[in-house]
Amino acid sequence: MKFSNVFWGVILIFLGVLFILQNLGMVFFDWRSLWRLWPVILVLWGISILPAKSWIKLGLTLLVLAGTLVFMFNTTVDVNRFEEGSRWWNEPSKKSIAQSFTIPFNDTVATATLDLDAAAGSFIIRDSTNKLLEFDKRGSWVRYSYVLKTSEDNAKVIIQPESSHHILMRNHDENDVNMSLNTYPVWDINLDVGASSVKFDLSSFKIKNLDVDAGAASFKIKLGDYYPKTNINIDAGASSIKLQIPEQSGCDLKISTVLSGKTIQGFERVERGHYRTENFENSKNKIFISVDAAVSSYTITRY
Repeated sequence: MKFSNVFWGVILIFLGVLFILQNLGMVFFDWRSLWRLWPVILVLWGISILPAKSWIKLGLTLLVLAGTLVFMFNTTVDVNRFEEGSRWWNEPSKKSIAQSFTIPFNDTVATATLDLDAAAGSFIIRDSTNKLLEFDKRGSWVRYSYVLKTSEDNAKVIIQPESSHHILMRNHDENDVNMSLNTYPVWDINLDVGASSVKFDLSSFKIKNLDVDAGAASFKIKLGDYYPKTNINIDAGASSIKLQIPEQSGCDLKISTVLSGKTIQGFERVERGHYRTENFENSKNKIFISVDAAVSSYTITRY
């Protein structure tokens, strides 16, 4: 038996078990801590090319993976510290920063763009507002600034950290961002984040484009049926992806992954990695989804 087969087999089984346990709710850990573990890849690669016996290399591999698992569980976020639906954050760290701002809405705005360039953290869009945008953040010492650009009937909001060196967060730091959007304009949303938890309830909004570029991430995205053609592009590393699609919308889904576990409801296979809903051709509004991820678990349901 070749050691290379055992080596990569153990790693893939390790990642798969983690995804399964989290999806079943049996364990809770912070995927955001993964972004600090990229040197583990170099360590594992180095072990695989050591001129040592296979059982020694296998033992070292298991030891490294066990240490990685311990690190992830030790950096788990207290699930009671932030509850979805609440705007209160308890037990802030000594260097935590609370920050909020609102951007007024001009009724001449028909289209809007949100560019969010952010550190690792938790990012939530759930509520609507009569403002163009509301931003509320708790957690790490990262502070954000925004730029508003307007032209004719378009508004573009760029939100980013005030300084790049603040992007590196310490152990146990949190970065929880809640945003609310106006339902009137047609939205383009561009999200560029590190290891993150992304929960976007966009069921009340007209979404033209949603572009997500992330590291190791957990995605929960709910889409609405308010725009003729919605494009969703997700490019991520190791990911857990859960999408909710309206039953009345036609949906075209393309998925490219190295290793994946999938649950797809209400879709017919066109070809490998390409799926469509039965009502795609006849539906008034259509959603096009493209997912490019390394190791992923994805669930797509219709509501």
